[in-house]
Amino acid sequence: MLDTDLITYLAKLSKLQIDEADKERLVSEMSAIVELMDTMNDVTFDEDDNSKGEGVSLVNLREDKPRESFDREKILANASHKKDGFFVVPKIME
Repeated sequence: MLDTDLITYLAKLSKLQIDEADKERLVSEMSAIVELMDTMNDVTFDEDDNSKGEGVSLVNLREDKPRESFDREKILANASHKKDGFFVVPKIME
């Protein structure tokens, strides 16, 4: 599934330079991550599994209070590319 060609392709998309020596290590590490994520496919839920969250206690670490935001003009002041109050970034999807 994962090989050095895929790592090279992902590095190109991410605009990263990866040494040839590191590619094999990345194949191993990323394969382990994908394998771990695949275990989520083995998890099943039944109707009796308390799927509505009953009996689950939620801990609120802090009260969510509205507060004043940052000044947009100050944030965008050093941006090299901006339009209509937003950052302009290059398209990365093929």
